Amino acid sequence: MTPRLRFAPSPTGNLHIGTLRTALFNWIFAKAIGATLILRIEDTDRSRSESEFETNILQGLEWLGLTMDEGPYRQSERTEHYHAHAHRLLESGKAYRCFCTEAELDRERAAADSAKRPYVYSGKCRALSPVAVAAKQAEGIPHTIKFHVATGDAVIVADIIRGNISFERAVIGDFVLVKSDQTPSYNFAVVVDDAMMDITHVIRGEDHISNTPKQILLFEALGYPVPQFAHLPMILGPDKSKLSKRHGATGVTEYRAQGFIADAMFNYLVLLGWSAPDGREVMTRQDIIDQFALERISKSGAVFDITKLKWMNGQYIRRQTPDQLWALVSPYISSDYRQVLGGYSDAMQRAIVYSVRDNLDVLTDIDRFLEVYVVSDADYSQRVSEFKFESDGVIPTFVTELHHISEWTAAAIDQAVEAVVAKTGLGKGKVFKPIRVAVSGFQSGPHLGEFIFILGRDKVLTRLSEKEN
Repeated sequence: MTPRLRFAPSPTGNLHIGTLRTALFNWIFAKAIGATLILRIEDTDRSRSESEFETNILQGLEWLGLTMDEGPYRQSERTEHYHAHAHRLLESGKAYRCFCTEAELDRERAAADSAKRPYVYSGKCRALSPVAVAAKQAEGIPHTIKFHVATGDAVIVADIIRGNISFERAVIGDFVLVKSDQTPSYNFAVVVDDAMMDITHVIRGEDHISNTPKQILLFEALGYPVPQFAHLPMILGPDKSKLSKRHGATGVTEYRAQGFIADAMFNYLVLLGWSAPDGREVMTRQDIIDQFALERISKSGAVFDITKLKWMNGQYIRRQTPDQLWALVSPYISSDYRQVLGGYSDAMQRAIVYSVRDNLDVLTDIDRFLEVYVVSDADYSQRVSEFKFESDGVIPTFVTELHHISEWTAAAIDQAVEAVVAKTGLGKGKVFKPIRVAVSGFQSGPHLGEFIFILGRDKVLTRLSEKEN
């Protein structure tokens, strides 16, 4: 049978980094082993599930290019399946109706706290006779359906990442399958869905480890095969605590708004818990798929570092062609700057944007580095007047080299700059900086040769003639 995986988010909030990383690992592993990946929306929590959150989840997946093979399936549309399976467990004596009130359960919890022991439901409703159960149902007394965890050997979770994890049945205790409002519990709905959808692998966060023994018991009680489990390490903030809003964590679509590139986010997220055998960090999606194995995922938490993410994003920005970078960055250019750029040809607009690629960490940086192209003559003159040019012959030597250029190209200008370095015997810093200031008024900025090419021979020579000394 073709392996089947599922990504199953709850629409109780926007798609965040941890959930997206879970989707990513499922997607990569499915591609690596030729599996089918389905999308299941786990929306049985009626009070917290919102359609806007589901929309946000779908937008985040689309942005990262994580296309699903099936779905979305919604648990809210599958209620009859959960009730049918609950009836099976009741009929087989593996589940029972529990009429305990919240007050009674609270007293049991308080007693466990006083005795300093983990709370496990007493199971007293298991002793109710069929007649007593029928009478309480006839009275309309609210009740839940609970699973009976029978005594026996420890439940072993065979985790692909972590190895075998053992859970004693005595500390699991009977647990709810169907709530008093007739909605299924998380653990029950998940098992029914995974079984009916033929899920063979479950890849999810380590916060679900404690749910897994209950789910294994349900698979076995219903006569379904148990899928293979792999629990991913937590994503941590820089202080090694769980990633939260105080660390700057935000919804995934906010990273898109901040100017991060989908491929860079994809590449960075996969490194949160996984590493390539060859040690590379910047990789194509296919490179990652070809090398991916669940066994290489770490057990320890992975630190989310926004500085490293920006570095990764910068690497991807610099890998773009002029046309690709223009397509990515143009939505982030302000209307004022776009109006100025409109005075250039399409090819020159792309060249302008491409010239600042080395300055960009995120696409929203673009206006800051385009300023050098839109600065007024008055502002340029003011900037230059504040810079002290040393009498080292850099500017006159450069002017001479520019006059020798027969074809005005960025490459020819780069060669002219290198010639100045060689002829003056000065280091690159002492050559590049005065030239940059003299032609732009800024002490840092675009690739120098490309900027001078775009500015044009006449304008450059006019500006430099005023600085010769």
